[in-house]
Amino acid sequence: MSYQVIARKWRPQTFAELVGQSHVTETLANAIRMNRVAHAYIFSGARGVGKTTAARILAKALNCVKGPAPEPCGVCDSCKAIAAGTSLDVIEIDAASNRGIDQIRELREMVRYAPAAARTKIVILDEAHMLTGEASNALLKTLEEPPDRVIFVMATTQPEDLVDTIRSRSQHFHFRALSFNEIAGRIEEIAAKEGLTIEPGALAVISRAAEGSLRDALSLLEQARAYCGDTIADNEVRELLGIVSEDALDELVGAIAEGSADRALALVHRFQKEGRNLQHFCREAIRHMRNLLLARVCGADSDLIAATPDQRPRITEAASRFTEEDLTRYFQILLQTDDDLRRRPDPRIHLEMGLLRLVNASRLGSLEELLGELRGGTPAAAPGASAPPHAKPSAAPDRKQRGASAEGNAPEPTRPVNAKVAERPASAPAASGIEAEQVAEIKAMIEAQQKFASELVEHARRWELEGAELRLYFQPESRAFAELLEGRETLEKVRDASSKVLGRPVRVCVRLESGAVAAAAGSSRTPTGAQELRAQFEQDPMVRAMLQRFGGKISEVKRRQEE
Repeated sequence: MSYQVIARKWRPQTFAELVGQSHVTETLANAIRMNRVAHAYIFSGARGVGKTTAARILAKALNCVKGPAPEPCGVCDSCKAIAAGTSLDVIEIDAASNRGIDQIRELREMVRYAPAAARTKIVILDEAHMLTGEASNALLKTLEEPPDRVIFVMATTQPEDLVDTIRSRSQHFHFRALSFNEIAGRIEEIAAKEGLTIEPGALAVISRAAEGSLRDALSLLEQARAYCGDTIADNEVRELLGIVSEDALDELVGAIAEGSADRALALVHRFQKEGRNLQHFCREAIRHMRNLLLARVCGADSDLIAATPDQRPRITEAASRFTEEDLTRYFQILLQTDDDLRRRPDPRIHLEMGLLRLVNASRLGSLEELLGELRGGTPAAAPGASAPPHAKPSAAPDRKQRGASAEGNAPEPTRPVNAKVAERPASAPAASGIEAEQVAEIKAMIEAQQKFASELVEHARRWELEGAELRLYFQPESRAFAELLEGRETLEKVRDASSKVLGRPVRVCVRLESGAVAAAAGSSRTPTGAQELRAQFEQDPMVRAMLQRFGGKISEVKRRQEE
């Protein structure tokens, strides 16, 4: 007998051997057991996940000498003929190359006759979405009034392209893409049966490169076997598939952590000299960054991480160097870089620009930190001013220090007392119906969640609790802060903190002091009121700091009801 490749040799022969599709196999097994097999099925899903294999197993289960049975024996003449593809009663048609109406007419004539030797005639239409409109209409009449003892199975990767009338007359099963662990486990099992020794790194590379397709994974294993022999090494598989080494990914992570543009650009230069595909490197970096983000968010033991147990300690150590916010930002930058590499010419330039954005991303602070810095009186850099080489603004070290303290490696940084206190209202806010200690506790909880909301709440002059309604009163000169606090997300944080402290759900309302509302409304109707409002914003320390920091200007000032 001629040589069989691994993917054909180890093709599943029973429902139990089909990997990762239990929702399909259990349903089909129960239908056979209860004699409720439908006359038409649609098997959809990505390539190499078991659609055609499941159709053949269904044919064997229905035509087995010991059946119909959920699990065919595999040794009778019928099972052997179907497995070998020589059964006259299992008709397998490639609809991509036999897509016309003439072929479907021939098929209709064929299925009119009773099975030659088997119990049931099975028609398997592979890539059924490729049928023409006329062929689909010709097939529709047969599905509408199917001949006795004939079952149609339509396998497709694009079920949405099938006409609705065919889909409505068939039972639809979607085959899901396999997970990293499912593919790795099956490869390991087959490698052991074949007498192959495969390193964990090589196993991980093949499982990731398969992208959810077990057939692709087995084809890669066959290719690696031809290249490496019976011992499949990590570095040889990476060289065969053009995938960068783990050391290169670690080098990229180190360059990002240290803010070293030289190290990042040196990687691109090295790959260019070695003739590697730069987009392949970018996609490997995306997979690696996803693993780091999942390790940070879900923990090193998460099943979502596409890595072997031997690789997880290294991933955990690399993830601990960044915060979740950092890793999310890096992930987005790499996705954009991959899109640039795919759509635009000169991949080297776009990859270099993407890596430079990664290196410099750690210097960027969040909006809340920037507003807190401006409100805190920290001198803002003049527009266009450049930082000294390798120097980072204070926002980035603060984020990384918080990330370290979350891991227990460093104490929580203390908040410096600065000019921010002098800018807040001089006297403590008055309270009615709520204790001053509760107000202080609410403020502390808000500050722990969002610094920006905490700054706005500090400008409230009076707190009033009546029933389930908590009112925060602002003076007319603090109207801008009151309007900012009315934002949906900001007000939601105040409501959550207040409800937790008070022990019951409350509604939060932002009000201006009585008398100030009428005055503000009257002034808004006159040019003088608009000028006063503009002057108020121009003198506001936060607005002035933002204008100085970003080199902007105030073009127009409107009250909310005028927009």
